[in-house]
Amino acid sequence: MQSTPPVTLPSPGEPRRECPRVALCEPDTLLGALLAEWLHRAGFEPVRCGIGDPVGNVVLVVADVPAPRADGAACIAHLRRAFPGARVLAISAQFAPGLHGANCTAAAELGVDAVLAKPFAVKAFVDTVHAALRRST
Repeated sequence: MQSTPPVTLPSPGEPRRECPRVALCEPDTLLGALLAEWLHRAGFEPVRCGIGDPVGNVVLVVADVPAPRADGAACIAHLRRAFPGARVLAISAQFAPGLHGANCTAAAELGVDAVLAKPFAVKAFVDTVHAALRRST
């Protein structure tokens, strides 16, 4: 895995500059719309897409991984090819409840920058997005 520096986010008092783009690969329409709204409110430019859809200039990919143990590795490998250089946050209802963050065994085992178990609250989601972007590889 190539080394990617942490993404610099604007401070709350700073004037807005171009928002970091986040690819959002969530097949559920309602959840995808909600996550896009949360990302937008947190200062990101969410772009809804499928796992293989071309989206340029992305700093993070938030992807639903429905079966992390069965096909998670193949899914993540595909994401890494489709979004080279982007961080990856895997979300799944198959993760243990309460599992989140970049410093956990599941993230390392899956080869992603952070994981988050569904269901989750807005704060856990935004905190995990920021943790994935701050993580140095």
